[in-house]
Amino acid sequence: MGWIVKFLGVLMLVIGVAAPAVAADRSPVGRVVRQEGAGIVVRDAIRSPMLLGTAVFASDVIETGAASRITIQFSDNSTLGLGPESRVAISSYEVASGGSRTAAVFSLLVGIVRAAVHDIGMGGFSVRTDVAVASARSTEWTVEILPTGTAVLGLDGTVEVASLANGASVVLIPGTGTDVTHSAIPAPTQPVPWGKPRIERTLRLVGPPWP
Repeated sequence: MGWIVKFLGVLMLVIGVAAPAVAADRSPVGRVVRQEGAGIVVRDAIRSPMLLGTAVFASDVIETGAASRITIQFSDNSTLGLGPESRVAISSYEVASGGSRTAAVFSLLVGIVRAAVHDIGMGGFSVRTDVAVASARSTEWTVEILPTGTAVLGLDGTVEVASLANGASVVLIPGTGTDVTHSAIPAPTQPVPWGKPRIERTLRLVGPPWP
């Protein structure tokens, strides 16, 4: 009997170490609703496999492998889809007592994401890179980090893209895009319709919308 108690104690310790640590006062802000290939969640410096249905929390970092895609649906039904070899930090996700979103900020560190915001009237929803921030309400867009800078494509509604260096901004409508390069003056280029090959490449990376 004693060895069973010891075994269970060791097992619980291993499980506690392997599972991402979550403070008692933290609540999930979303969950994985679509997954293709491998994904990792980094929480409190612990790396764990990400699976369909995995809960995500503010301050989590999500990573995808080669040829992998993950879509996360949040409490307000907005979604964020990660393309292959991408890394995104949920910098903040604030929810009011009634469950409505008051503010959401994501930091795209590597790769590409597809953001879709469906609820009008809630707080801001933005994706940041090292040179730009793309934000909107009730819209859909993609953000990709390229060797030359950041590229943003409008898919639905309108999205504002602003330079973090000087605040210069442009507004995208569906089918138009802008680039914010690593230049001395990293202002967004004027919105232009992207050609079919570039749009198809972008959508192939992020996959279809949810649902």
